[in-house]
Amino acid sequence: MQHRNPSKAMSSLLSLLTTAALTLVCNPAFASGSDGGGSAETGDTAAYNMGKSVYAAKFACSSCPLAGKRLDAAMAKEILAKKPEVSMSAEEMQALTVYLKRRFEL
Repeated sequence: MQHRNPSKAMSSLLSLLTTAALTLVCNPAFASGSDGGGSAETGDTAAYNMGKSVYAAKFACSSCPLAGKRLDAAMAKEILAKKPEVSMSAEEMQALTVYLKRRFEL
């Protein structure tokens, strides 16, 4: 497409580039499966995710007591039945309890 007026061609190109840039910036926000709308986790969801992190960091890390072991319902019951020899706050223990109970339907 040739334009006889260079400023009109430049204007068309600038318009096209602006539209393309806006399309690239705006579409990924809606294309993702997660909504990312700024909603904070609350309640059981927050506790579950915190418990999952506590388990990974304090039980399953390479130098942790359960390193290399598979977490299953029997192990979850054992963790819940015993007072773990892992240093945790009351909040971390509660979150770990929520995580294990929900994950294994205990």
